[in-house]
Amino acid sequence: MGTYTLSIVGESHYQDAIRPCRQGDRVILKREPENPHDENAVAVFRENGEQIGYLSRDHAEWVARVIDEGKEVEAKIKRILGGTRDKPTRGVVIDVDTTPHSRQTEKLQAETTGFWKSLFGRRR
Repeated sequence: MGTYTLSIVGESHYQDAIRPCRQGDRVILKREPENPHDENAVAVFRENGEQIGYLSRDHAEWVARVIDEGKEVEAKIKRILGGTRDKPTRGVVIDVDTTPHSRQTEKLQAETTGFWKSLFGRRR
């Protein structure tokens, strides 16, 4: 597992939702097993719930499998493409992190550090 850089597809349908997106914004990947076009479909949403596109069919297949296995998948916007006079349609590139329990590990480390500080205090 690790971090993978992926372009999303279908952005032309979601330009209004993409316009306020910024590099580093967290996005949510949601499985759509009932999608009539692809049973492995994975939709990409902003944190506010607005959809900004889908993973391509090739990438959706393995990401869907990871999600279906119950593994944690985190994603954030790596780059916004376009949005210029020459290329007005915006595209989105995301980083998908499939490293197991990355957020839980950070939380546990913070809690553990706090626990030890409460026992022994700060060194002088």
